Amino acid sequence: MAAPSEVNQVISFDIYTDGGYFEKHDLGGWGSVIYQQDVESIRVSGWQKKTCSLEMELKASLNGLKQIEELLSKAMQTRPSLESSIACSTAQYSITLYTDSRILIEGLSQKIHLWRAKNWIHKSGNPVKFRCLWEQIEQLTLVNHVHWKWVKGHNGNRGNTLADGLARAAVINKLTSAHL
Repeated sequence: MAAPSEVNQVISFDIYTDGGYFEKHDLGGWGSVIYQQDVESIRVSGWQKKTCSLEMELKASLNGLKQIEELLSKAMQTRPSLESSIACSTAQYSITLYTDSRILIEGLSQKIHLWRAKNWIHKSGNPVKFRCLWEQIEQLTLVNHVHWKWVKGHNGNRGNTLADGLARAAVINKLTSAHL
């Protein structure tokens, strides 16, 4: 049986995400930084051709949330005594995702319900772009009770600055590797 202090401990995860698009190169990049108990634990990033900033913001958030799921899954496998407490109670861990994308937060908190009710069609009559990404993020948000917070981009927030740097580095690495 697990020690009471183990079972009652709330594990906090903070995910900082950012995405961007570099029109000159037609490349986008995304980055996610995850802090566990205020200690940086994971950095992930990637790039994509023929994209836009919104898609990169969505991918940054999705990949950050997937990393948390993997981390929790591994924790349950290596520390079975925590499995039931983590799996059965959201009080055992908290996840906050920070983004500088108001569109992302608005989409998940307000618009997604309208889109679904209208079969994923905008008021304009056009289909909602990136439906699959929106749905995946929503599912992970609901399952894990994720709290979303907006941060002002390029304003000295260390997590946002690091996520932005990862997104930029992914694009730069792609550009430099293409020239080798």
